[in-house]
Amino acid sequence: MRKIFYVIVALLAVGFVGCQTEQTIDYQVSSDRVTVQANRRGIDSNGGQVILNVTSNTYWILNVDEAAAEWISFTPKAAPAGTTEVFVTIAENTDVARMATLVFDTQMGVKEQVTINQHGVDEQLSYYCETFGQNPVTEDTNINRFDEWETTGFGSNLTIYDGDLSITSTNPSTIEGASGGNSLLFSADNQELIIGPIGIYGDEFFRFSFGVNNRNGVVSASELKVYAGDNGKDWFPFAYTVDTTMGWTKAVGDFSLKKNIATDIYFKFVAPAGYEIDDIVMLQGYAEDNAPMARISMDSNPIGYVFFADDLNWITRDFANTVDANIPFADGYSVCNMYMHSNASVPAESKALWIEKGYTTPPDRGERTWNYAYVEVDTAGDGHFKIGRASQSNARKHTGSFTLPLKALEKIDVDAEISVLFSMDVGRYSTSDANVCYVTATTNGVSDKREIVVAMDKIKTYGTFEVSFDNVTRDTTFEVYTEEQADGRSIRLYFDNFKITKL
Repeated sequence: MRKIFYVIVALLAVGFVGCQTEQTIDYQVSSDRVTVQANRRGIDSNGGQVILNVTSNTYWILNVDEAAAEWISFTPKAAPAGTTEVFVTIAENTDVARMATLVFDTQMGVKEQVTINQHGVDEQLSYYCETFGQNPVTEDTNINRFDEWETTGFGSNLTIYDGDLSITSTNPSTIEGASGGNSLLFSADNQELIIGPIGIYGDEFFRFSFGVNNRNGVVSASELKVYAGDNGKDWFPFAYTVDTTMGWTKAVGDFSLKKNIATDIYFKFVAPAGYEIDDIVMLQGYAEDNAPMARISMDSNPIGYVFFADDLNWITRDFANTVDANIPFADGYSVCNMYMHSNASVPAESKALWIEKGYTTPPDRGERTWNYAYVEVDTAGDGHFKIGRASQSNARKHTGSFTLPLKALEKIDVDAEISVLFSMDVGRYSTSDANVCYVTATTNGVSDKREIVVAMDKIKTYGTFEVSFDNVTRDTTFEVYTEEQADGRSIRLYFDNFKITKL
């Protein structure tokens, strides 16, 4: 019986082996992209680092030739079966166009190849371009219902459009190189179009252009206003040039951004009814373009932020509490001449407070001019400044000046340039005094001057006066002063309540 059992087992074993067939595995490896077009910065059409999704049913190794290894790096360099994200970094190209091939090798000899094409340094980079569709719409279509955008440029991957305007095909652009098809129409006054974000990848110089037409007359830059910003909320005037003409024409604005201030840029258009735009393009610019506008302000502080305010209430009667002060209480006023703040007539603690607050009095403006600046407390105990003196018959004129503290703008972001509103209260000492003073903002040795006319006949009554300045940085200094009067009038004015606010 046992022998019969062994025979059966042996026969079953032979039968089992005889039924087996050899299995054949179809090894595969593939990438979702077989060609990558990178600009000279090393960024592809989607921006940033190139990502390949590699799918395989076997182990693979990624190789590239030795020459390409100098400008292409990747991770991981190998992976098992499954889907793997491969991060490819392409270095900036400072020479001619170049090409490389990434090869995914498997142990069975199966390969996948991805070609990397990179443009040369002579390429002009395109960050953003929009044609509003080259297929004419059959009727005017609100941009919120339009779905044939043709947005291109390596900075436009996240760009969206905000507004209540219409895409129209009734009057396409006719300028050289126009895309045709559609344009964007401002059908009501003061409509707004916001475009952004557009990635700038740390670059500095740019050229922004667009086609423009006014159905109701000539094109005017004062009517079609353009603004720029880095967050889609805070806006700064954007200067561009355009021919004042009937019909379609091209508007161009070269501009620059200080490096590392912003990663994105937004644009806002505001126009009267009848204006239309087309073919908006933002390209690489060059330092030698001599941009006609100041650098766009990129500051993280919100509009309306108060960088500096001083009501001068730190000037009390104790400030000039000395018998040697210029006019010590004789007429109800405590006065201390800060032009002579190094003089022993100023109490040491007052001198220290003046220096601590950061105010200074600049040196003489010329050999015939003396500057005078006082801190003064009136009978109500309110502190203020007074500058200038009554005219004298000698050869010397007595103007006045003071400089606001250097720290006044220290909260502006490093390297940012912004627009600010400078305000202060000004009063006249006498109706026979001059009624003009000046404010200058000086940045990197370049001064921007504003005139303030104090048209107030009632003496010792303050009015609030405001002037604006562009291109202001954290290092900008402000000086308030009077100038010599040819008619011999006195030059005395009061100042109080300084404020500098972001526009």
